[in-house]
Amino acid sequence: MLFFIFMGILSILFAQEDVTVKSVTLITKVFPEGEKVCAVVIEYPVEIDGQKLSPDQFSVKVKTGDTYSSRTITKVYANNSGGLSFSIFNNRGKYVVLELSTEDLHSNTIVFGPNFLNTRMKLDYIVSQLVPIFDVDGNEVEPFTSKQTDEKHLIIDDFLAFTFKDPETGVEIPYRLFVPKDVNPDRKYPLVVFLHGAGERGTDNYLQVAGNRGAVVWAQPRYQVVHPCFVLAPQCPPNSSWSTLFTDRENPFNPEKPLLAVIKIIRKLLDEYNIDENRIYITGLSMGGYGTWTAIMEFPELFAAAIPICGGGDVSKVERIKDIPIWVFHAEDDPVVPVENSRVLVKKLAEIGGKVRYTEYEKGFMEKHGWDPHGSWIPTYENQEAIEWLFEQSR
Repeated sequence: MLFFIFMGILSILFAQEDVTVKSVTLITKVFPEGEKVCAVVIEYPVEIDGQKLSPDQFSVKVKTGDTYSSRTITKVYANNSGGLSFSIFNNRGKYVVLELSTEDLHSNTIVFGPNFLNTRMKLDYIVSQLVPIFDVDGNEVEPFTSKQTDEKHLIIDDFLAFTFKDPETGVEIPYRLFVPKDVNPDRKYPLVVFLHGAGERGTDNYLQVAGNRGAVVWAQPRYQVVHPCFVLAPQCPPNSSWSTLFTDRENPFNPEKPLLAVIKIIRKLLDEYNIDENRIYITGLSMGGYGTWTAIMEFPELFAAAIPICGGGDVSKVERIKDIPIWVFHAEDDPVVPVENSRVLVKKLAEIGGKVRYTEYEKGFMEKHGWDPHGSWIPTYENQEAIEWLFEQSR
């Protein structure tokens, strides 16, 4: 008898939850340090009065290990778009947005793993409405507790997902491609190629756009408005590299099969989309910084400009890239990739009249801002001058 009573209570609770809330969606965004859960959007079957909402009416918890940790709710409002848009004049709608502090210890989605291979966590959130709230007609909306039902990834979701298999080597390269909106068939657009670092290697076709802003920065609406462009973000297999960085200590600058496959992807895209072959740009960080130097040295005819970050290249081949505009970035106290790698290339290019610029973050600069000294890509991809400079270049 007790069993049937218990089951009846459960059915009432779940029926109430279904009526109260239709969906709970986690919103992620790629910040300079990587992807974080920055908001939760709750969809109700009725329009909620946002003027009467406050953070203490809700609770958001994320599973960390065997326990759940609280996330800090910084702002609550309602709208009918489901987006992160607040209006003081129209604070009502079927969607309630809980903005979360990105300073929370457990806001990140990516775990830094051994052997320079990172992983994205399986997100496990519990969201609760703790007290009754009110719809626009003054009716009470009962409390609920629910796990998330969906995820939305800002900008990342605007990238298309593909896989390229090199017919000659058999290497498979997952890649993401951003296509600008409202493409004019009578116009050609630049292509920005981003080569990720060692930590984002894999087969998930996600880490390379989520690990940092090296890919998504170019697809931001504020840049797409003035510089509409295609963005290519390939993912290197977990047991390889863009160059012979991990396989040839004597000469770590030769192209590996994944980089050769990327070149084929670029040529394939040139055939399929209205890409301006005179405005193909490449940038990369760490392992991808090495890959960027290798790419422009092996295929100088392909690229209009490059931004290699904390990488290294073959000094004996700088003559090949003398006419390519290059802006190099590195931190003086980088503990992973020696700053001398960039210094020697910049010096040699300057000596032969190359079109090179160099920014070196002085010792302590990165740590002063709370960043690891190896992460010189963090301030670089926030450097609007560098972004504008890149789009000014043409072959």
